[in-house]
Amino acid sequence: IACCCCFVESRCDGFAGQDCSETSCPGNCNDRGRCVNGQCLCDPGFSGPDCSVRTCPENCNNRGQCVNGKCVCKSGFTGPDCSSRSCPGDCSNQGRCVDGRCVCDNGFTGPDCSIKTCPNDCNNKGRCVNGKCVCEVGFSGQDCSTKTCPNNCGNKGRCVRGRCGLKQLYRNYQ
Repeated sequence: IACCCCFVESRCDGFAGQDCSETSCPGNCNDRGRCVNGQCLCDPGFSGPDCSVRTCPENCNNRGQCVNGKCVCKSGFTGPDCSSRSCPGDCSNQGRCVDGRCVCDNGFTGPDCSIKTCPNDCNNKGRCVNGKCVCEVGFSGQDCSTKTCPNNCGNKGRCVRGRCGLKQLYRNYQ
């Protein structure tokens, strides 16, 4: 003889078994938890009375929305639980993100590492344009470190460290 454990139509009040002494859980916890005294103790990643609701790690730290068990982070945050700050433009793949700030690879600068740097920062004697120095008047070279002479000494002398010197004359007359 079996007992009917349902006291209210369509609700069995958490009891099961031949003598109604065993407790049951809604939906048998959907195989995502254990039934203890008629209540589901859900496995990590699941919640609800029957363990049917997928949860997100750390509830996305209140920096995102949980969608089907995955965090969709708000702007400025990243990671499986939205705990990390994101960086602008993902550092243009030319650096790494540390606490929301880009640490740029050698040769790049800017908040998103998108700006090419120039050798020796043009020695403060020029400006950097797309990774190349545009030197001020009086300086030249890849890093603007070479002094130049005005008008190349008018082709009448030699430029040495930014000063014009006379060309050596041949002392042997013919």
